[in-house]
Amino acid sequence: MYMNMTVEQMNSMFKANADIGAAIVKALKKYFTENADIICAGLAAMSGQYYAPSLRK
Repeated sequence: MYMNMTVEQMNSMFKANADIGAAIVKALKKYFTENADIICAGLAAMSGQYYAPSLRK
């Protein structure tokens, strides 16, 4: 498949892949930033610890 592509097509494909990767990383960062307290509380509960969230934002 890639052997039949022109240089311009390859460049646009690589750019599209890079854009998709950047969007995925951005979404993951947003998810973990917004849900950090819930994630930490869940991990603490699974290990038998008590989690007291700091109210800093």
